[in-house]
Amino acid sequence: MRSIRLRLIAFAALAIAVALWAAWHVMGMLFEHYTERRMADALVRDGNAVAAAVRVDAQGRPSVDPGDLDARFRRRASGLYWEVRAPRGVAGSPSLGGKLLSADEDDREATGTAWQEAEVPGPYEDDLIVVERRVSVGGATVLVRVGEDDEPIDRAGAAFAREMGMFLLALGVALALAAWVQVELGLWPLRRVRRELAAMARNPAQRLSADHPREIDDLAQAINTLADARSDDLGRARRRAADLAHALKTPLAALAAQSRVARAAGAIAAADAIDQTLSAAAAVLESELARARAAASRVGEGVAATRPAALIEGLFAVLERTDRGMSLVFDADIPADWEIGIDAGSFAEIFGNLLDNAARHARRVVRVDASHEAGRLSFTVDDDGPGIPADQRDGVLRRGVRLDETGTGHGLGLSIVADLVEATGGTILLGDAPEHGLRVTLSWPDTLLTRAEPN
Repeated sequence: MRSIRLRLIAFAALAIAVALWAAWHVMGMLFEHYTERRMADALVRDGNAVAAAVRVDAQGRPSVDPGDLDARFRRRASGLYWEVRAPRGVAGSPSLGGKLLSADEDDREATGTAWQEAEVPGPYEDDLIVVERRVSVGGATVLVRVGEDDEPIDRAGAAFAREMGMFLLALGVALALAAWVQVELGLWPLRRVRRELAAMARNPAQRLSADHPREIDDLAQAINTLADARSDDLGRARRRAADLAHALKTPLAALAAQSRVARAAGAIAAADAIDQTLSAAAAVLESELARARAAASRVGEGVAATRPAALIEGLFAVLERTDRGMSLVFDADIPADWEIGIDAGSFAEIFGNLLDNAARHARRVVRVDASHEAGRLSFTVDDDGPGIPADQRDGVLRRGVRLDETGTGHGLGLSIVADLVEATGGTILLGDAPEHGLRVTLSWPDTLLTRAEPN
């Protein structure tokens, strides 16, 4: 179970269930003890009445005057019984039906003058709660016993257990809901951290706030420290990439000069080989620099939101001034108030490459559309050119595949675009445009959208 919420709720539910189960059993035992105590008190009162009515004749045989005793003593198997044992005989209540209250071998010698409580087998299957004491009557000592069936206690206990079980079940549900609310409130600071982390994903220059509970303050500080360290690492990487590009300019320029010298001297094949090598080196250098800029756009410092509508209109304005662009129609349908958490340089490089490819191969129209649905932001770049065969589309997105290797007229810069899109958290897909040209679909999570389209 990977969810902290489910773990806490499950543990709370288990603890509540165990506590209520224990409470149910303990309360049942307390109720049984209480009812037995009440029955014993009532039996003591009946026992005092029986003891006051005991008579012993000259032969030592006991008898009891039933005049003031409970009527149940006179009804056979009523559940309430008395018994008097004297040295020369035993007398029992009519409710015993001639049976003994207990067998002789079960007799216990009551001591003292206080009533003693015991539980003994009854004459009619049910056990009895019995109180007994020894009293002196006419110089003779007799044992007085009064007992009652414990079946009413069992019935009352069962009814109490059912009702208490229903009450505790309802209480358990209420406590579980309270535990759920407590867990939700306890995890609220973590939701805030999640929201702040989402904001950091949109703008890596942002950091987690310091206003957190002490329990997660160390976590927030560790995240901020990690973000600072990554930002510093990316800054150093960008500087090293820039230094590398600057350092390579001079050797590349020298090789270009040697190519011109060789060409002027008539070494055309050697000059062509040098030019091809320089072109490949420049392409690789530009590709790696573009990827470094893309990585920095996600993790670097100060990534500002970009308005795609204004940026793409600016790219249209540039393309319309080219020889090829002057004969094309450029159209876009992008919400003007959208702001996306991708730096303008990376966004311009992505769409600059795509629009340049589209303009070079379109016949009449280049169109850009945007949509927001299912948690994704999508942009489509369509042209009405020859398109790319389906079996070659994956190839033009792979690193190192050049235009002359695909033979389609599309694909120059698409591998760089693919890397830039991936580095900024997006996906790229090539397909067929409605006008039978190429459709390039770019998609990013809508967490990058910092200002939504108005309703």
